[in-house]
Amino acid sequence: MRGATVRQPGGLPPAMVMSAETDCADKADLLAHDPPLFSPAEAAELAQHLYGVVGSIRPLAAEKDANFLITLSSGEEALLKITNAVEDRAVTDMQTAALMHLAATDPSLPVQRICASLAGNASEIVTAANGQSHVVRLMSFLGGTILSSAAPGAGLHHELGAFLARVTLGLRGFFHPAAGHVLQWDIKQAASLRPMLDAVQDTSLRTRLMTILDRFDAEIAPRLPRLRAQVVHNDFNPHNVLINSPTGTHPIGLIDFGDIVHTPIACDLAIACSYQIGEGASALSHICEMVTGYAGKLPLEREEVALLPDLIRLRHATTLAIGASRARRYPENASYILRNAAACLRGMDALDHIGDATTIEALHAAARTE
Repeated sequence: MRGATVRQPGGLPPAMVMSAETDCADKADLLAHDPPLFSPAEAAELAQHLYGVVGSIRPLAAEKDANFLITLSSGEEALLKITNAVEDRAVTDMQTAALMHLAATDPSLPVQRICASLAGNASEIVTAANGQSHVVRLMSFLGGTILSSAAPGAGLHHELGAFLARVTLGLRGFFHPAAGHVLQWDIKQAASLRPMLDAVQDTSLRTRLMTILDRFDAEIAPRLPRLRAQVVHNDFNPHNVLINSPTGTHPIGLIDFGDIVHTPIACDLAIACSYQIGEGASALSHICEMVTGYAGKLPLEREEVALLPDLIRLRHATTLAIGASRARRYPENASYILRNAAACLRGMDALDHIGDATTIEALHAAARTE
């Protein structure tokens, strides 16, 4: 970080000893494990000893990691991220490497930048008082209005599509040994959702989701290997996108690269579109604008466009199946886990009402595919 107060590292506090050991805890479900237990005072010690950064510090809400916002005397802000001990170290390293790749390929792209430690490393390892070891990273902090809490202004969806394409282009050519890891939020892994459907209490919805997965197995999965694929963000949802104002006209930041994976780029676009389906006669207007903006920077192939309705449904099915499974496992947190269920149902209803033929025709027109 430029402008930071740099001090030479001394001995770390007793609760945080440097370690190279990898925690072998169960990595099946990160959300099943509590975030790292670090107080603001301990986080401040880490920031000073590992990065030479001194400033006011406050914790930020997070599901699986411990995040702290640091404000320096200059007013500059940074994010100290202490990663959950059960996250695969290779996956964490891939996320870090992807951000560093984007810094090289598209320096002005508004994503977080990795700050080197005093030892010159992109990340450090510390051990907490409970014996668990954690990856620690310092990143630039992005400000702005979260899209989920804003109203769309003129042209916003076109710019969202263009922004996603720019991120995808920035990641083109990037690869990492962990890029092929199995991630249930990756649409191409939809077949693995079947055991979770038992947790869907609504019988008609369960049958509907089974039908979607049957079609995936028979019709969609065999076509995916023919599509262009690379490492993508894979979670362009309104909680991860920052825009310029409460009535935004363009995006100014993208956060949370925790779901990056190697998958067809059409899956990545489908995820983004799944959150922007409206209701009524204009239900497709926002996703068509996104597709136009996307294709203006990264032209789409006909097969990619033709698969978008099915891939969007599969994203909704993924959200509903994983949500039902986790809500049954953690009933005390069910309302939060299922917060996106109603929107998924509306999106699926809208696509079914319009029909795939009409939807695909509209998307082809938006993408200007020949």
